[in-house]
Amino acid sequence: MPTESDFLAWVKQQQQATSRVLLPAGDDLAILRWPSDDLLLVGIDQVLDGIHFDASIHPPRAIGRKAVNRNLSDCAAMGCLPAAAVVSFALPGGVGLDYATELYLGLHDAAHPFDCPIVGGDTGSWNGKLAVSVSIIGRADGVKPITRTGARAGDGIYVTGPLGGSILGRHMIFLPRIREGRQLASSGVVTAMIDLSDGLSRDLPRICSSAIVEETGLPIHDDAKVAATESGIGHRSALAHALHDGEDYELLFSASAPPPVGTRIGTVTAQGGIALRRRDGTVEPVVSQGWEHGL
Repeated sequence: MPTESDFLAWVKQQQQATSRVLLPAGDDLAILRWPSDDLLLVGIDQVLDGIHFDASIHPPRAIGRKAVNRNLSDCAAMGCLPAAAVVSFALPGGVGLDYATELYLGLHDAAHPFDCPIVGGDTGSWNGKLAVSVSIIGRADGVKPITRTGARAGDGIYVTGPLGGSILGRHMIFLPRIREGRQLASSGVVTAMIDLSDGLSRDLPRICSSAIVEETGLPIHDDAKVAATESGIGHRSALAHALHDGEDYELLFSASAPPPVGTRIGTVTAQGGIALRRRDGTVEPVVSQGWEHGL
C-alpha cells in the first residue's frame, strides 16, 4: 500500500534548483535567493471540498489548478509577479497515491506557466474532506504594488472582463489576470485594485465606500444569462448574477485616468454608499449578496 513517504519521494523527484530557488522541496525548509532591492509579498488561500469545489465531480488535477490559481489571482490584484508557492493538503483517507499525484500535477499545471515553482509544503490524511492551502510568495520586480486603499472620488471603476455565472464551470478553469495586473500596476493611473472572488457587490466596498455602478456599462457574461434561465441557480436575473456571483476572478479597480485594459462600469463618489444606476436612470442601493464564510 503506497504511503505518504512514497508520495513525498515522488514530489522530490519533480523538484529542481534554479537561480532563485537554491534549495527546493525535500528538506525542512526551501532556500530562496532574494535581491535586497526587491519587495517580498506573501499571501495564503485555501480551497475546501463542498465550498470551493465538489470532489465527487471535480477531478484532483482541476482542484490543484484552482488552489494555485486563486493565489496567482491575488498576485494579479497587487500587480506583482509570483515567485514561489508552498502547498499543504489534508487528503481524505484512502484516496491513494494516484489521486495525490494528480492533485500535485494540477498545482504544477497552474504554477509553471507563471514561473512559480512549488518549493515545499506538507501532506497528511484524515477522516474529513479534502482541504488544500497554498501560500504564495510574490515579487514586485520594480513595480509598486497596488493596494485596496487608494480610490478617490471621481476615479473611474473598471473590470477586466464579464461577470456572473461562474458556477457553471468558470470557477474551476479561470486564468489569473497576472499580465493585466502587471500592466495596470505599471500604468501609474490605477489607485486601488482587488480580484473578484466574492462577487462585485461584496468586493467593491473593499476598495471604496461609495460608488455608482452603471447598468449600461456592466459587462455580463454569457454564463450569467444561462444561469438566469435555469432553475436551481438562484432564480435571479443575469444582472443580479453579474452583481452578486462570486469567483469571477477578474480584476476590479479604480483609476484616475483611462487604463490600458478594462471596461468602465462606474465612478467612485464622495458619499451615498454603493448604488446602481439602472438603464432608465433610476438609482437604487446595492446590497452585498456575494459570498461570505460564516463563523
